[in-house]
Amino acid sequence: MAIFPYIAHVALQVRDLQASIDFYEKLGFPEFLRLNNDDGKPWIVYMRVTDDFYFELFPGPDTGFVKKGQTGVHHLSLQSADLDETVAHLEGVGIPLESPLKEGRGVDGNRGCWIVDPDGNRIELMEMAPTCIQLEALKKLAAGGGATALVKPL
Repeated sequence: MAIFPYIAHVALQVRDLQASIDFYEKLGFPEFLRLNNDDGKPWIVYMRVTDDFYFELFPGPDTGFVKKGQTGVHHLSLQSADLDETVAHLEGVGIPLESPLKEGRGVDGNRGCWIVDPDGNRIELMEMAPTCIQLEALKKLAAGGGATALVKPL
């Protein structure tokens, strides 16, 4: 059993709070809670993904938590059951793809494409295939095998 059954939240520092709220709401993640400072300005805005997972949006570049040039999160990935439907939704709400939808299956066996949030955070959109390498490795692990190591093709 895992010590932590879920990722609780991901906190993002954003330049334009309203633009970020609008973007994540277009992805289907509504604002559900807002904490304000004593002066009434937003401190944190919470965007619901599920009851167990949400995004925290911290407005302004002056929070002191994110330092330019440091390593950190490479990208966020959102799983879609139907990527064609997801891409059509994004087009309908005005969110452009950063890279086109791969019509074939990628190296891992999954379909995918990319978008970018208002602050430049890269978001992978992925439709997992039933036979993708991630699910096959999890089956092996559940059956008592160890971690799977594969060589990335050039």
